[in-house]
Amino acid sequence: MYIFNNTLDHRYNNSYRWEQPEGRDDILGMGTADLDYFCAPCIRDATKIVSDENTFNYRKKPAKYYEAIISWFKRRHNMRVDRKWIRELPSTIGSIRLALGAYCRLGDYVLMQSPYFTPIEMAIKGAGCHLLRNPMNLINGRYELDLEDFEEKIKKYRPAMFILVSPQNPTGRVFSLDELKRMVDICYKYRVMILSDEVHFLITYDGLKHIPILDVSDKAKEICIQLFSFSKGFNMMSLPHAMILIADDGLRKRWDDYLLPYDFHYASNSFSIAAVTAIASGKGDEWLVEANDYLKRNRDLFIDLIDKKQIPIIPLKPEAGFLFWIDCRKTGIAPEQLGKFFLEKARISLNNGLDHGEEGRGFIRLNFGVTEEVLRESVKRMEAMFFNKEGH
Repeated sequence: MYIFNNTLDHRYNNSYRWEQPEGRDDILGMGTADLDYFCAPCIRDATKIVSDENTFNYRKKPAKYYEAIISWFKRRHNMRVDRKWIRELPSTIGSIRLALGAYCRLGDYVLMQSPYFTPIEMAIKGAGCHLLRNPMNLINGRYELDLEDFEEKIKKYRPAMFILVSPQNPTGRVFSLDELKRMVDICYKYRVMILSDEVHFLITYDGLKHIPILDVSDKAKEICIQLFSFSKGFNMMSLPHAMILIADDGLRKRWDDYLLPYDFHYASNSFSIAAVTAIASGKGDEWLVEANDYLKRNRDLFIDLIDKKQIPIIPLKPEAGFLFWIDCRKTGIAPEQLGKFFLEKARISLNNGLDHGEEGRGFIRLNFGVTEEVLRESVKRMEAMFFNKEGH
């Protein structure tokens, strides 16, 4: 059994999420997507070996690192990964920005489902490209793809790239094999490459299973590159390490030619490599199972408490990740003021839905990767805010 109910006090360890306004120490940090929990022991053990060496010279990635990643996908997804497919970078968003530079030209359109993760929009604009939105439809509390609009946008604007976020952030959707195949087939038909951002792939619920894009079909291998990281699920965001799988020889050559001047094969973090190797070799599997179970209990508890207390918000049930996408349109709070309102009235720091595009109007994003105690306290504060009860 691993401990998730006791954590560090992240108000005092320079956490972005738990940063307190000047003169305050009573704000619950429930925004940025990281976890409050202690990491799997295998991460501590692997990084301690590196620390004890006290030598941080340029290092090649060892063979066991690549062997572990290959075995991870075989063991967890029954997916074949070739050693030559694997590339690494120290940042997931940085990887997206570089991919835009490698595969797009100034003025190109880039398609993405919305609501979306705002830093990706910033990467698109930073590359001199135009974001093309494919809004999802909220039907009976679940976001569904609008594949008719998806194909129409591709036919009309001929985007150079489709950025798929799978599982989807902020809605928490896990896409089915049929959905993924249909998106791949449409993109293949119009020769649109796909960059699949799969950083939330480690946390899924209710028997749903994440499907890596390169495991969808042979067509996918021709037009897709797959971006993933163990950081979200294993809470190692400050050991930044992104991995990119590129199956197609032509796409891989364009990536390598573009990335050569950056010299990232030398910019390798020994701690990250050690941690990823330990995780991918299976040493963190039990911890991940328990983390998923704890997060599922948090998810269900929050939904149950909000319902029982009749708080006038609707948390949509995420199928993956640890972020609630919450409908606040019946609260009467101006959409532009939602983040400020929760901060000032409930002392909860979270993300305003408008930060995720126009489709986020009237929504908030809330991180439930906290202790049960913090989660219950957040509900108490919301109840006090909406019903003018005495806060705690």
